[in-house]
Amino acid sequence: PSGPYDDVIQIDAPDNKGNSGGPAFDTSGEVMGVNTAIFSPSGGNVGIAFSIPASTVKSVVAQLKDHGKVSRGWTGIQIQPVTAEIADSMGLKKAEGALVAEPQENSPASKAGIESGDVIIGVNGDPVKDAKELSRTIGAMRPGASVKLDVLHDGKGKTIDLTLRE
Repeated sequence: PSGPYDDVIQIDAPDNKGNSGGPAFDTSGEVMGVNTAIFSPSGGNVGIAFSIPASTVKSVVAQLKDHGKVSRGWTGIQIQPVTAEIADSMGLKKAEGALVAEPQENSPASKAGIESGDVIIGVNGDPVKDAKELSRTIGAMRPGASVKLDVLHDGKGKTIDLTLRE
C-alpha cells in the first residue's frame, strides 16, 4: 500500500491472480475483506495476499449505490510524516501527527489559516497518530462536513475550524 487511502489486511491464505475481487473469510465464516492484490515471486499462490477491509468496501459500495461515485473529504494540504528527527527539531515529545508541507492555494486549509510547518495533531478532538491516519480520517468524511483540526503552530497549540470540500 502506498496511497493515502490504502488500508489493507495481509492474509495468509492460498490466493492467486484470479482471486481478485473474491471474499476473504475469517474463521467464523464472516467476510472480513475483498481480495485485491498478491505479492508472489513465482506468480502463483505462494506469497503474500492483501484484502481491502470489509468496512471500507461497505462504505464504497454504499456511496456508489447512493450517489454513483465515491466522494472523499478534502482539506487541500500536502502532508508528510513527522519523523523522529523532525519531532526533535520542532521540540515535540513524540513523532506523531502530520506535518503540513504546503497548503494548496484557495483550499479549505489555506483559507482557514493553516501554514507550511504546522503539525496537525488532532481531528475533532481525536489524536492523529500519523500522516496516513490523517488522510484516511479526512477522506472518510463527507465533503461539506465541518472539522476541528488541532494544530501546533510555532510550538503553540490552536484549534482551526474548516469545512471540507470534495
